[in-house]
Amino acid sequence: MRHPLPTRLPAALALCAPLLAGVLAGRAAHADGQEIDLESPPAGAQTWARACSLRHALCVHAVPGTGASTLLSALDALDREWDVHTQAIELPPPDAEAGTTWDAYLVDGVPEGGRAGLSSRDPRGALDRGASFGLIDRTAPPGCLLDEAAARALAWGSLLRAAPATDAGSARAQTRMLARLATACAGSEEPERAFQAEPERTLVDPDGVARSSGGSLFFDWVDRTFAEQPGALVAGTWALAPTKTSPAAWRWAAKPTGFDVLGSSLAGALGTDSNLDDVFLHFGIDRGLASPPARVAWHVAWPAHARRLASPVAVAPSGTSYVLVDHAGAPAGASLRVEAMWEDYGRMKWAVVKLDPAGRPIAVLPITSPPRATSTALTVELIDAVDRFLIVGVNVGSTEHPFDPGQGWWEPHGWVLTLSAG
Repeated sequence: MRHPLPTRLPAALALCAPLLAGVLAGRAAHADGQEIDLESPPAGAQTWARACSLRHALCVHAVPGTGASTLLSALDALDREWDVHTQAIELPPPDAEAGTTWDAYLVDGVPEGGRAGLSSRDPRGALDRGASFGLIDRTAPPGCLLDEAAARALAWGSLLRAAPATDAGSARAQTRMLARLATACAGSEEPERAFQAEPERTLVDPDGVARSSGGSLFFDWVDRTFAEQPGALVAGTWALAPTKTSPAAWRWAAKPTGFDVLGSSLAGALGTDSNLDDVFLHFGIDRGLASPPARVAWHVAWPAHARRLASPVAVAPSGTSYVLVDHAGAPAGASLRVEAMWEDYGRMKWAVVKLDPAGRPIAVLPITSPPRATSTALTVELIDAVDRFLIVGVNVGSTEHPFDPGQGWWEPHGWVLTLSAG
């Protein structure tokens, strides 16, 4: 069943709709985005046992050998999560094929726990829109794990309806974020640990199911920081990132992306003249203080003698490097000199965070630099009460083009950091 998309946008994003209108119109003709990957339901599924909702246009089908109680538990989870998604979070319901119910299939081996597959495009629509079906891992036990799997499949179906051209990395991250919001389940931290283990990689790098799912940390942070209500910012980016792809194309239109929307809607949100670069930097800072902890590139003692550190891993656009410096051994009244250099064609933003013995931030000191600079420096003073310093370096993108989440390969850049005592 196809329903009209909602016209009411979250207030914080509705303000940027006029600003984006020209951008969207100018970019609608591009057709070099993600591949249009159509899928079919599991073979033979039309003969599987099924149970259908009495409240929603929804049915669940179970692979042979699945118990009736498992089938009914999955239907109950989908029924409840459908209400949460469409009423509390105000996501559009997933689209089914014309005249049918939205079908979810209980199968083995769904790495994400739950996801949706694109079954067809709407050939009549003025904008891209996709019908889908759900896949849920039948080994997920009733309770939080099954609820989260069902919620993620529904969120993915909503995304394929509203913004089917979304890149794979963003889709994994956003659907995990929305599923956890809908269920309030803690679940496994494996995706977050995988994400934090490689902070230098692009936030929405799709390589690795666990790591790309852990990118939910970014979208959760953005939503908590800027949205007026839970889930509103992600849902708003879908509504404001419509694409128009030729019926004959084999790739979705590349623009606009959700990050184009974020760049427009969050301009000035962190202060006068702030932009998406500052959003990346602020997330990088908070990410370095979050749990599970992000891996640090270097952890060094107080530089009684000047020392130079090179990046062990180059930093991709939107990725972050961390250097931890101990204060122990510094004389009273000392200062810390931080000098950073990085490769050309990459733009970086840096900050120094003063930490207390419990690892809590005492102060955050941005290190300013001109837009196309390849070096910057700061002398950190008033440090007697500091236990450690967290130096944060974020690659905010190329000097040649805006950040593109669907690029597929993002050129990383190395850096050199010089530390000295003052």
